[in-house]
Amino acid sequence: MKRLLGLTVTIALLATSAAAWAAPQDHDWDHDHDRGNGQGHGHNPKDEGRHDNGQHRGWEKHAYRRGERLPDRYYERTYYVTDYERYHLRHPDRGYRYVRDDDGQIFLTAVATGLIVDIVVNAH
Repeated sequence: MKRLLGLTVTIALLATSAAAWAAPQDHDWDHDHDRGNGQGHGHNPKDEGRHDNGQHRGWEKHAYRRGERLPDRYYERTYYVTDYERYHLRHPDRGYRYVRDDDGQIFLTAVATGLIVDIVVNAH
Protein backbone atom coordinates (compact mmCIF):
# COMPACT_ATOMS: atom_id res chain seq x y z
CA MET A 1 0.00 0.00 0.00
CA LYS A 2 2.85 2.41 0.83
CA ARG A 3 4.49 1.68 -2.52
CA LEU A 4 1.28 2.39 -4.39
CA LEU A 5 0.82 5.69 -2.54
CA GLY A 6 4.46 6.69 -3.16
CA LEU A 7 4.18 5.80 -6.86
CA THR A 8 0.96 7.81 -7.20
CA VAL A 9 2.50 10.89 -5.55
CA THR A 10 5.61 10.63 -7.75
CA ILE A 11 3.54 10.38 -10.93
CA ALA A 12 1.40 13.34 -9.87
CA LEU A 13 4.47 15.49 -9.17
CA LEU A 14 6.08 14.58 -12.49
CA ALA A 15 2.88 15.30 -14.39
CA THR A 16 2.38 18.74 -12.82
CA SER A 17 6.02 19.76 -13.30
CA ALA A 18 5.95 18.61 -16.95
CA ALA A 19 2.75 20.59 -17.49
CA ALA A 20 4.34 23.68 -15.97
CA TRP A 21 7.34 23.41 -18.31
CA ALA A 22 5.14 22.85 -21.34
CA ALA A 23 2.78 25.75 -20.61
CA PRO A 24 3.42 28.83 -22.74
CA GLN A 25 5.07 31.64 -20.86
CA ASP A 26 3.17 34.86 -21.31
CA HIS A 27 5.70 37.34 -19.98
CA ASP A 28 5.63 40.77 -21.53
CA TRP A 29 9.29 41.60 -20.94
CA ASP A 30 9.37 44.21 -23.70
CA HIS A 31 6.15 45.97 -22.76
CA ASP A 32 7.88 49.37 -22.68
CA HIS A 33 9.56 48.88 -26.06
CA ASP A 34 6.28 48.25 -27.87
CA ARG A 35 4.92 51.77 -27.36
CA GLY A 36 6.48 53.07 -30.54
CA ASN A 37 6.95 56.57 -29.17
CA GLY A 38 10.59 56.35 -28.08
CA GLN A 39 9.72 56.39 -24.40
CA GLY A 40 10.71 52.78 -23.63
CA HIS A 41 13.57 51.54 -21.49
CA GLY A 42 17.00 51.83 -23.01
CA HIS A 43 16.49 55.20 -24.67
CA ASN A 44 16.56 58.40 -22.74
CA PRO A 45 17.12 61.60 -24.72
CA LYS A 46 18.92 63.10 -21.74
CA ASP A 47 21.59 60.37 -21.96
CA GLU A 48 22.56 61.02 -25.57
CA GLY A 49 26.27 61.70 -25.94
CA ARG A 50 27.12 60.25 -22.53
CA HIS A 51 28.24 56.78 -23.61
CA ASP A 52 31.80 55.83 -22.67
CA ASN A 53 32.26 53.37 -25.55
CA GLY A 54 32.51 50.30 -23.33
CA GLN A 55 35.27 51.63 -21.09
CA HIS A 56 32.95 51.71 -18.04
CA ARG A 57 34.75 54.66 -16.52
CA GLY A 58 31.68 55.54 -14.49
CA TRP A 59 32.10 52.36 -12.50
CA GLU A 60 35.59 53.29 -11.41
CA LYS A 61 34.93 56.81 -10.26
CA HIS A 62 35.47 56.99 -6.57
CA ALA A 63 37.89 58.58 -4.16
CA TYR A 64 41.03 56.46 -4.17
CA ARG A 65 42.80 56.07 -0.85
CA ARG A 66 46.26 55.14 0.33
CA GLY A 67 46.84 51.42 0.15
CA GLU A 68 44.44 50.94 -2.77
CA ARG A 69 45.52 50.15 -6.30
CA LEU A 70 44.56 52.29 -9.26
CA PRO A 71 42.87 50.56 -12.22
CA ASP A 72 45.29 48.97 -14.68
CA ARG A 73 44.67 51.52 -17.41
CA TYR A 74 46.50 54.16 -15.35
CA TYR A 75 49.74 52.21 -15.58
CA GLU A 76 50.57 53.40 -19.08
CA ARG A 77 53.12 56.09 -19.89
CA THR A 78 50.41 58.54 -20.91
CA TYR A 79 49.28 58.77 -17.26
CA TYR A 80 52.77 59.12 -15.74
CA VAL A 81 53.70 62.55 -14.40
CA THR A 82 57.26 63.44 -15.37
CA ASP A 83 57.08 67.26 -15.29
CA TYR A 84 57.54 67.60 -11.54
CA GLU A 85 58.16 71.36 -11.59
CA ARG A 86 54.86 72.06 -13.36
CA TYR A 87 52.94 70.42 -10.51
CA HIS A 88 55.33 71.59 -7.76
CA LEU A 89 56.29 68.02 -6.91
CA ARG A 90 59.53 66.73 -5.50
CA HIS A 91 61.33 64.09 -7.50
CA PRO A 92 59.99 60.68 -6.35
CA ASP A 93 62.28 58.26 -4.58
CA ARG A 94 63.58 55.25 -6.47
CA GLY A 95 60.81 52.69 -6.93
CA TYR A 96 57.99 55.24 -6.93
CA ARG A 97 56.24 57.29 -9.62
CA TYR A 98 53.50 59.86 -9.90
CA VAL A 99 50.36 58.86 -11.78
CA ARG A 100 47.61 61.27 -12.86
CA ASP A 101 44.06 59.96 -13.30
CA ASP A 102 41.40 61.22 -15.72
CA ASP A 103 40.09 63.68 -13.11
CA GLY A 104 43.52 65.31 -12.73
CA GLN A 105 44.24 63.86 -9.29
CA ILE A 106 47.92 62.91 -8.81
CA PHE A 107 48.97 59.85 -6.84
CA LEU A 108 52.39 58.69 -5.71
CA THR A 109 52.44 54.95 -6.38
CA ALA A 110 54.90 52.14 -5.77
CA VAL A 111 56.21 50.83 -9.09
CA ALA A 112 56.48 47.21 -7.92
CA THR A 113 53.00 46.86 -6.42
CA GLY A 114 51.00 49.71 -7.92
CA LEU A 115 49.68 50.67 -4.50
CA ILE A 116 48.93 54.30 -3.70
CA VAL A 117 51.50 55.60 -1.24
CA ASP A 118 50.44 59.25 -1.16
CA ILE A 119 47.83 61.53 -2.70
CA VAL A 120 48.89 64.97 -3.93
CA VAL A 121 46.51 67.69 -2.77
CA ASN A 122 46.07 70.95 -4.69
CA ALA A 123 48.14 69.95 -7.70
CA HIS A 124 47.90 72.69 -10.32
